Amino acid sequence: SVVAAIDQELPRVGIASGASIYPFAWNILLAARNEGLGGTLTTMPIAQEPDLQALLHLPPHIAVATIITLGRPARQLTRLRRRPVEAFATLERYDGPPFTRPS
Repeated sequence: SVVAAIDQELPRVGIASGASIYPFAWNILLAARNEGLGGTLTTMPIAQEPDLQALLHLPPHIAVATIITLGRPARQLTRLRRRPVEAFATLERYDGPPFTRPS
């Protein structure tokens, strides 16, 4: 696997490539969806962290881990339809037996 550490040039320990912020961000996105909002997260602007700190009036000791954008969607998505896990997941290897729920 490949991890793109876009904050490696900043004068601090990298945090964007780690997983510490993503559960928090995911919970915000789930709560926003419950309120009828759509959203996404991005880490791309973090490479310009000093500009973000100035724009948002953040003190220098505050690091930017992600940007979460929220808004009202043009149309609300309906309930997601998901295939059963056994339709695409296998055990042990790619061509292995289908993953099934334990009985």
